[in-house]
Amino acid sequence: MPRRPPDPLIYYLDANLDGHDLVRRLRDAGVRCEPHRDHFPPDAEDEAWIPVVAARGWIIVTRDFAIQRRPAEREAWTAAKAIVVMVRGEKLSAQDMAQIILDAHINGRLDNFISKRMPPMVIYIAANGALRLHLGGDRRGGQKK
Repeated sequence: MPRRPPDPLIYYLDANLDGHDLVRRLRDAGVRCEPHRDHFPPDAEDEAWIPVVAARGWIIVTRDFAIQRRPAEREAWTAAKAIVVMVRGEKLSAQDMAQIILDAHINGRLDNFISKRMPPMVIYIAANGALRLHLGGDRRGGQKK
């Protein structure tokens, strides 16, 4: 019996990325995404929403690089086994951020990168769409030789 392809991943856009234009661009391109504003108040503490989002199996997309340095938030995503994708780049417009995220999705590249690793993990997406594992994300089945 042939294997069923995995369900597409759902990307949760942190409050610093959930603008209407970015959400529209991603959805128009077929990326399944959920903006922060549809699920939590704008001032919700990261430690409150991270476990909820991770429990749903959603991938957290953020530009908040401090989330990995603040002990309470780092503990929240580590304990929740969250997958965090950080969009890197300076002074990016919604169009720029959408293009970076879409470039990382070409041919299922980001989904495949994530599916080959175990949470928790932090992945950086560079302005050119390059993916780099920053923290965690041990490969499933051990290291590839």
